[in-house]
Amino acid sequence: MLNKNSNGVSTIISNLSLVISFCFFIIGWIISFVSTFIYSNKPVGDKTWIWWIMINCLICACVVFIILEKNIIQGYRFALMTYLGLTINWSIGLVNGLLHSDFASGNAVGVGQLLVSVALFIWILYFGCEKETAVGKLTRSNTNMRSVPNKNYNLQNVTTDSAYQNEQSINTNPSPVNLRAEALFDYTANKDDPNEISFNQGEIMEILDNNGRWWQARKSDGTMGIVPSNFFKLI
Repeated sequence: MLNKNSNGVSTIISNLSLVISFCFFIIGWIISFVSTFIYSNKPVGDKTWIWWIMINCLICACVVFIILEKNIIQGYRFALMTYLGLTINWSIGLVNGLLHSDFASGNAVGVGQLLVSVALFIWILYFGCEKETAVGKLTRSNTNMRSVPNKNYNLQNVTTDSAYQNEQSINTNPSPVNLRAEALFDYTANKDDPNEISFNQGEIMEILDNNGRWWQARKSDGTMGIVPSNFFKLI
């Protein structure tokens, strides 16, 4: 059973392109798998290569999920793109050979592999295009169901501004009680920004400053940093 806090699952369900691609893959692979059993009984050559391509496609999907789960695309992009390119080539070759088969079961295998090929093509675009490109924005950023707000300040500024605001309000208002918030999703901090902190779905944090779209928060272990506000609900 998949962990509800799995980064891979969280990444997939938060991006429309990945949702569509995995739906295409699952439906297409199941159609191909069932149809291959039937087609294997037909008196038409050796079916071993069909099974081999089926298994390879399944392994490819597992590799994609693991890379999303571990967030290691930067270290394996070239290898992944090569593997996806080979896999889609074999899959399309199977489509071309079976869509015109004399048997309905063979046609069904071809249709299933066509859906799998669409999923593979979306993965090639998703992993192969940089976020700054038009295709990258389409497959990664613009289709995000939960977008991360832009940061226009760092933690030091947040801390300094918050301290100044608190100092200014001491004489006019009683000290407010810090807010608490529950994380709605998993989030992995950007490695390039040391001010961000990671958290898991359901984790409770103390909100020290809720001004703006990025909040200053403190975890139960005392770790402090900034978090995207739209990943939390106040409790």
